[in-house]
Amino acid sequence: MLNVRTVRCPSISADVGIFGASSVRNPAYKRIPVGAIKPTGWALQQARTQADGLVTHARFIGRVKGSIWVPGGSIEYSQMHESGPYWFNGQVALAFQLGDERLISEVRESLDFTLNSQKSDGWLGPEPGPGDRRLTWPRYLFLLGAIQYAEADPTQFVRITDSIHKFVDLVYTMWANNQEGGPDLGFHFGYQHVRWEELVYSLQWLYDNNPRGKEARLVETMNLLRNKGYSWKNQWFTDTAFPKSPVTSGFSHTTHGVNQAEALKSEALAWRMTGDSSDRTSTFKRMDLLYGFHGQASGTFGADEHLAGLNPSRGTELCTIVEEIFSLATIYQTFGNSSVADRVERLEYNALPAALLADWKSHQYDQQVNQIWAQSMNPPPWGNNGPTSNVFGFEPNYPCCTANHGQAAPKFWANSFVVDTVDSSLVHAFLGPTSFSGKVGSTTVRVNVDTAYPFGSRLTYSITTDRDLKFKIRIPGWAPVRTSTIVVGSAAAAPIVPETATSLQVVNLKAGTTSVVLRLDTQIRTQRRFNNAILVSRGALNFALDLKYNRTTSQGLRSQQALGDVRRLYPNAPAGYLQNYDPVTEDNVLLPAGEWRLAIDPTTIKVVDNIQDSSSLPGFRWDPTNIPLYMTVDACQINWGVEKSTAAPPPRSPNVCVGSRFQARLVPYASAKLRLGEIPTI
Repeated sequence: MLNVRTVRCPSISADVGIFGASSVRNPAYKRIPVGAIKPTGWALQQARTQADGLVTHARFIGRVKGSIWVPGGSIEYSQMHESGPYWFNGQVALAFQLGDERLISEVRESLDFTLNSQKSDGWLGPEPGPGDRRLTWPRYLFLLGAIQYAEADPTQFVRITDSIHKFVDLVYTMWANNQEGGPDLGFHFGYQHVRWEELVYSLQWLYDNNPRGKEARLVETMNLLRNKGYSWKNQWFTDTAFPKSPVTSGFSHTTHGVNQAEALKSEALAWRMTGDSSDRTSTFKRMDLLYGFHGQASGTFGADEHLAGLNPSRGTELCTIVEEIFSLATIYQTFGNSSVADRVERLEYNALPAALLADWKSHQYDQQVNQIWAQSMNPPPWGNNGPTSNVFGFEPNYPCCTANHGQAAPKFWANSFVVDTVDSSLVHAFLGPTSFSGKVGSTTVRVNVDTAYPFGSRLTYSITTDRDLKFKIRIPGWAPVRTSTIVVGSAAAAPIVPETATSLQVVNLKAGTTSVVLRLDTQIRTQRRFNNAILVSRGALNFALDLKYNRTTSQGLRSQQALGDVRRLYPNAPAGYLQNYDPVTEDNVLLPAGEWRLAIDPTTIKVVDNIQDSSSLPGFRWDPTNIPLYMTVDACQINWGVEKSTAAPPPRSPNVCVGSRFQARLVPYASAKLRLGEIPTI
């Protein structure tokens, strides 16, 4: 183990005194409506890249195009009916953050199609296939997108909440009368059993913002879902039940990585209903278990479908990382522990972009911390995923991540500012280049953050407010307090003094425009990991030994498992949905162009920082050919073998060189598509 009763139609400019107000237990921090926070600087470049990437175009080229959730669709790749809702949930925030009329029209089309086809009993979305039962779970995903739309476009708020209330009434009836269906009805119903917290999230949003006098029924529905669903608290995340080594057999919904990533927040949501301290304890216990026994250097946990342990050659599914970011953001907003926010940043700035090529048009299903090639591997090193799972492609292994990965970064940006429920102060929680425009209570506020963070260590804030305001900045746990400084207006630089309990630096602002400059000391840090290999970090970034590669491209291979299910479920499906390859996407095989069996001397690490300010990052979107920040280090070849078609676990350090020393580069982890992220030492 490693160490709200009336219909409220809020303004799009975001009165955060409305969103998040609740007579259910308040979280530590209130969310801010979608659209009020936008990415800027290099993050805006990334958002535009994503808007031209794979998941955005999936509405026209992939499984989403054929989904029965969208106009003209007729098929699904599984009985889960998840592709359309996954895509919708991820696209709404991005569309409004960019103000992109094309994207907004696409999500509006999907919203209209679903709301206009709602059944008289409240059912949302398509009916099940022949011989199957209604499955409520995919609707949870649609609701997650719909509540974002209601926040971003107030003209649709009443219409959306009308629809959600009708659906929730139906859900209550189904679950109260044992009509929801259990795992005995099939694998797809098992997901509903373990993912109950996804609906509780939307129910709490409805309670906070538009309960319509149904507070008691909403809470009753939340408790019904929790009590009839799987108890992650009592049945899984305990010292006796939780597996402390890789799961090699008995694969189930509970051993499944994505389910556990979603379940991270289940008891945080439950705590708002119960106030039970054991729900809080369970939340932090599960993080200790997951990251202690299965943690990976990238900030995620090993789960190449199912829990995979600490070996950096094992994988983590992209959907797991995406759901972790959302779950951990929810936990941070509920309880306020800064260490949770630190992990959110690690995931956003390391694990997430590592799984995508720089143009955001190809992704991996599984990524490895020690990734010496990205190719078909047979036998595969995974728990039970297919050979092509780490290829950067269209549908490596399974289509879910193709449809789902789009939610991660937009939700990160949407949650980067919050409001403290104790004193109604504005908090910059997840650091990076963003802007906020809206009201905090009755105070009109505009904030712009000019920064190269996490590549740079300076954050320059321009804050305009029409009244005095308390503004807070979260100080990451890695930043030394004595050597990090803050400048407010024309005052002299002073050491930061964050609050002990919250790690928040308080800045008391007068009405008008104020400049605040925060400089965080980013020192090199190393951590011993699996077999005594090391992780090298600086600030929120991990660094990896960069392995040069040759790339071969081919047409995007469709998931063979999904194709089989389409043929089974839709024997008369149009031929275009039965082809083995997609003609407009590509798969990318990466093979090392040199030696990968390497170790380093960490005492020789030197930082090369060519970032002067935020303008030093034009075009930099995790592009391995355009890296303004890296480290040099002495390295040499060592004895290291291959196991199950990939790098064996790193040989225990220290190691003996079998060749001459040479200078190598450590680059930001996500920039190195082939890499050693847990590096043997000499």
